[in-house]
Amino acid sequence: MIPYIILLIVIITIIFIYKLKDVTKDFNSILVRIHDGENEIDELLNRKGNILNEVCEEINELNENRVFSSVAKITKKNIDSLKLDRELSEVYSELKEYLLVNKSFIPEEELKNKIDALEELETNLDATKLFYNDNSTIFNELLDKFPSSLVARKKGYDFKFLYTFEEDEFFEILKDKKKKEKEA
Repeated sequence: MIPYIILLIVIITIIFIYKLKDVTKDFNSILVRIHDGENEIDELLNRKGNILNEVCEEINELNENRVFSSVAKITKKNIDSLKLDRELSEVYSELKEYLLVNKSFIPEEELKNKIDALEELETNLDATKLFYNDNSTIFNELLDKFPSSLVARKKGYDFKFLYTFEEDEFFEILKDKKKKEKEA
């Protein structure tokens, strides 16, 4: 009877070791995808900052008063991608609002091309953020499951924060506003 128990313990240990190796492979592959997403987001944010800066400066030059603050100050800050994305998105929203309100403003062809490039870049950035968020969600879920939590703790893995989307923030603001109205 004792040899069967020892054999059972050995088999369970071997299965557990193989499971840990599989979990390590899962972490490695998901981390590669997260890293690729982060690099792509950084590149797109850099391009967004440069184009947004050029567009805002050109619009400022066409107006008597400065309409937009310097985007170059934002991109020169030493901040993480999440905060940079948020700050650039605020300026981009201001630009879209400016163009919507000032219908009489007709940009020259070069400026119009830059605005169109910004729109396309924003679409690519949203897709890349979605890719990153999906993979980060999988990663975060692995952190909480057994036995992957053991591997995560051993390797020192930490929770990955997710990017927000402009629409999500807008709906949260509306929800908060309705909640406050109900309380009043």
